[in-house]
Amino acid sequence: RRNGLGLWKQSMVRCADNTGIIKACIIGLGKNKWGTGKIGDRIRVSVRDKHDFYKGEQMPKGIIARTRKERNRKDGSYIKFDENAFVVISKNKAKGSKIKGPLSYEIQNNCKSLARWIF
Repeated sequence: RRNGLGLWKQSMVRCADNTGIIKACIIGLGKNKWGTGKIGDRIRVSVRDKHDFYKGEQMPKGIIARTRKERNRKDGSYIKFDENAFVVISKNKAKGSKIKGPLSYEIQNNCKSLARWIF
């Protein structure tokens, strides 16, 4: 029985930046024993839907930016979003120049270049 533990392999995620990817499928993730992903985890995705101007690789790396599964914070509050989204990274830097939608501060430990978009 699968509990709601976040994102699994084969989950479809939206791209939250302007690299040209629209939708992608997770093919690699999982540091915990269930193999699931939460906000801030590094993933590898397979591009499923893209704009014409996208000239990047077919299987880029990314970081999970938003999940529908709620995330518990240290102060006792929860945060969840209405979609699953990721940001494309390469060499620990964001590939795009703009980020669409909100980012939570849990990401900043995993990718320093994303910290400038967090309010």
